[in-house]
Amino acid sequence: MGAQSVDTAMLRGRLGPTALALIVGSAAGACVVLLAAKTSPLLALGAVGALLLFVILARLPVLGLYACALVVPLERMGRFTDDASRYTISLMRIVGVLALAAMLAHMLVRRTRLQFGRAFWLYCGYTALAFLTVFYSTDFHGTVRACGAILGNLMFFFVVINLASSRRVAETAVALWLSVSVAVGLYTTYDWHFGALIGTRIGEFDPGRGEQSAENRLSTVWEDRSEWDELSGTARAMGPTSHSAVYGINLILTMPFFFYFLRGEKRPWLKALLLLGLAVIGYNVMLTNTRAAILLAGVVLGIALLWRLVELSAPRLFLGAVGLIAILALVPGDVWQRVLDLSNYTIDRSATLRIRLAYWDAALLAVQDHWLTGMGVGNQEAVARYMTEPGPEETTAHCEYLQTAMEVGILGWALFFGFVFLLLATAFRAGRRFAQPPPLDRDFWFMRACQLAMIAVLLYGIQLDVFHFPLKGWWLAAGLVVAMEQLSRRAVDQPFLRPLVPT
Repeated sequence: MGAQSVDTAMLRGRLGPTALALIVGSAAGACVVLLAAKTSPLLALGAVGALLLFVILARLPVLGLYACALVVPLERMGRFTDDASRYTISLMRIVGVLALAAMLAHMLVRRTRLQFGRAFWLYCGYTALAFLTVFYSTDFHGTVRACGAILGNLMFFFVVINLASSRRVAETAVALWLSVSVAVGLYTTYDWHFGALIGTRIGEFDPGRGEQSAENRLSTVWEDRSEWDELSGTARAMGPTSHSAVYGINLILTMPFFFYFLRGEKRPWLKALLLLGLAVIGYNVMLTNTRAAILLAGVVLGIALLWRLVELSAPRLFLGAVGLIAILALVPGDVWQRVLDLSNYTIDRSATLRIRLAYWDAALLAVQDHWLTGMGVGNQEAVARYMTEPGPEETTAHCEYLQTAMEVGILGWALFFGFVFLLLATAFRAGRRFAQPPPLDRDFWFMRACQLAMIAVLLYGIQLDVFHFPLKGWWLAAGLVVAMEQLSRRAVDQPFLRPLVPT
């Protein structure tokens, strides 16, 4: 009887994956045939490709994390619909859904325990509250779009915390993200100097409001006329994003991780590549022609020096000075005219500073009237309604803290920023654990990079609603923080697993 029971158990173990494969294959095959009959063979071929990718990811789910990291910097370049569409389809969403489905299938077959955590449930609470605002939002279209983005963030976060099983996996994901960011930076640099400049407005699409049409997804530079009286029109790089300010923070998010890799790298050729990549990122920050981005990049570098994430020496100081001089010498006149002219940092000389103050005043009035329930996530009409002077018909508060309070009220604000600051506290807690003797140096400095990236976003949010951007770089770092914190607990609870020498 015992041998028969074992044989039966083995048969069930073999039939389980086989039955699942038959069910999924049959359903997918029927869907492909139906898709080809109702639409086009090309779309059906794309579905076959997606199905093949799903099978690969189900076998090796960590590849789903790497695929997501690869497409993170593409943003608008990987979008198949217009930026202003109610329902957007992008490469990031397709890859993310495939990675999530494959991961769940793999873990179901292997009976692996899923990871959640307090931060995940806190953001789930915020997500539920955000979806409730659909029923009373004064901007239904904007709220529906925002809910889709919030759900996408939650799914991506869930994938990262479950697939980042080690620091090596985390490093690989970050390295892929940085590599594509540098490639996009090189393309943007080429487009600035040799490509065609996009006008202020193309039909119904206005780059100044952070929107573009799908047919212009490969354009990375546009003409900003928001300060026409003071500066006439100035060119600004927006990279693969929808606005220069968005591109700026996406670039800055990569900087702490460049510092991290440079700190631990010993191979000269790879160090040279990292320095070249960092130079491309720095030059593109200048090309965004965004005051806040350039100032924040300086602050990030200052904190990195203070934390010794960047170690100073005479050769490095000389190399840094040469690099800065080279960047300043190469930046076009538009950047000197708008950003590097210190006289433009006054309210009288900057129309964007004046209008931002008006946005803040309007948002404060909206928060006072709707402090309990808010006016709906993604609401771009509320601030315009409370403006006391002429302005755009749709806009935001240009301050993450005010915009969130206006959208979801005091409870939603507490849920969202509770989630954000819990992650920041988690990053510091994990860093302290990794610093316990014997120290795990690489793990500690990786957490330092995550901490710096999160602080940078919080600072940027003072003057822009930064978490309303497709900020997938931040979400990647956030998920890695949760995963690394779990590893730090194991390092404390099981000290015998620590290496005999610092890693």
